[in-house]
Amino acid sequence: MRPESRKIPARTTDALLMLMAVLFSRSILATGDELAMVVGSHSLLRPPAMIAVKKGAILHGLDARMYSAIHKARRVWTRHGKTLVVTSGLDGRHKKGSLHYAGLAVDLRSRYFVPSTRKKVTRELRRSLGDGFQVIGEKHHIHVEYDP
Repeated sequence: MRPESRKIPARTTDALLMLMAVLFSRSILATGDELAMVVGSHSLLRPPAMIAVKKGAILHGLDARMYSAIHKARRVWTRHGKTLVVTSGLDGRHKKGSLHYAGLAVDLRSRYFVPSTRKKVTRELRRSLGDGFQVIGEKHHIHVEYDP
């Protein structure tokens, strides 16, 4: 069969059009995130959960590993029913020599978790990020830094 003679099924065309609309209308989509497609009488696309950034937080200029860490954290927060809020990146006041100033650290809001859930989220994130990352649970946020 010649390629130009193949027809794309209507459901596939609809799904592709919806996917294009989602991709062009969403500014934050994680690379590698899967859009769930329900096969049946029609297709549904579900965009990934969003990441919020606290007003004044500066993320532009972070090391690429930190963007990956943020997206892994989003998955953990979503599993616990919360939207991830990045409260600090290259901004703010931190102790001398802080990796925030080198673009290798971020703070993630955790004050809306009860203490037991905050500990669980911290452990899950630590396990998800693996070696090279330090995940430190503090009173109102979780500090994540890349320090191999």
